[in-house]
Amino acid sequence: MFNQFLYFLTVCLLSLQTFPAEEGGRAQFSDYYTPATAAPVSPDAEGFIRRWTILEPIAKSFSSNAMLTDNFLTEAMAETYFKDQFTVVPVDGSKVKYGKTNLVWHALDSKLFFVNLLRFAEGLDKEYFQQMYWAVTIIDCDRDIENVRLAGGANSGAVWYLNGEEVLRLTNDRDLIVDDCASQRVTLKKGRNILRGAVFNGQGMATFCLRFLDENGKPVTGYTVSSLLKKR
Repeated sequence: MFNQFLYFLTVCLLSLQTFPAEEGGRAQFSDYYTPATAAPVSPDAEGFIRRWTILEPIAKSFSSNAMLTDNFLTEAMAETYFKDQFTVVPVDGSKVKYGKTNLVWHALDSKLFFVNLLRFAEGLDKEYFQQMYWAVTIIDCDRDIENVRLAGGANSGAVWYLNGEEVLRLTNDRDLIVDDCASQRVTLKKGRNILRGAVFNGQGMATFCLRFLDENGKPVTGYTVSSLLKKR
């Protein structure tokens, strides 16, 4: 019971970060993001991964988040949207071709424990409803970190892959809840690991949060996170 109370308290405290101040009735891109730097960073004190390289959104026709069933996500992730979509480690500013459109990857640090994809799209003057958002991050470890779980929340559907293997899926219409779902036990291997995934949003807010938890449910922070930046 006490652990449940602590969990509830943590979620409530984290939720206080949800609404940055807005100017002129519209949130500013800089309220949510700063450009990623060349130096690797650690996950935050609660273990949340804040550094991501995010692709400008891809239009995906579905009118309701209730349509984000397991079958829908399976079929959606089986489609080819751009070259090497499950293997590319994108460089900030690089482009992919989707149909006749060039989409740009953006390496960013979220100012909040979660990533607000709606504000990402809005800040780039892109459509944000009925969209699919790809995100990639690089995790470097100085040793194997075994028996951890990838825990996440999303608003609304998402699929996540660690080193090419699907490890976590969030289906249907849901709100952003910390550690809403968790993977089976996985190993963060010594050296470089690639975490990538796609988040789907029909209507409403589009957000996600991810962290690794140990066997005791405590945040794992003993690794660094980075993005690839163009050499100057």
